[in-house]
Amino acid sequence: MQYTPLEKNAKKVMLLTAVIQAVAFSAVVLGALYWFIGEEKLLFSAAIVAAVIALLWVIFVPMVRFKRYRYMITPDRIEVIEGVFWIKRTVVPIDRVHQISVSKGPIDSAFGVAKVQVITAGSTAVMRFLNEEKANEIAMYLNNKVNEKLGGGSDVQ
Repeated sequence: MQYTPLEKNAKKVMLLTAVIQAVAFSAVVLGALYWFIGEEKLLFSAAIVAAVIALLWVIFVPMVRFKRYRYMITPDRIEVIEGVFWIKRTVVPIDRVHQISVSKGPIDSAFGVAKVQVITAGSTAVMRFLNEEKANEIAMYLNNKVNEKLGGGSDVQ
């Protein structure tokens, strides 16, 4: 089986998230400098540096994050690879799954994406930035696989 890349709509969510992070970063840095130093020349220089860092963050982080994010669901495991600076690979055996949930925040809702969270006794795998239909389809598939492994027991929630 192959890893499944994200759909193009996910890049918009990543971009908006990066913009929010960049604005928050700039506000915190400038607020802290103003509070502790208060010198206008230094604040102007810091504002330029913060703006350049924020701009680079908004340009490169969503692009790298989108290219690296992959997931794969096989009959026996779930794998998720994600990260910008540090790459994280999560592998969860399907027969260890205790709970499956589909959720979305306000930004996710605005762009029609959701995340599937798969919880075991020892770890959690989260497949983010999936379109809502795909997220529900994955959750149902995993629920059916868990039920098969349990011998047709009750549904996982």
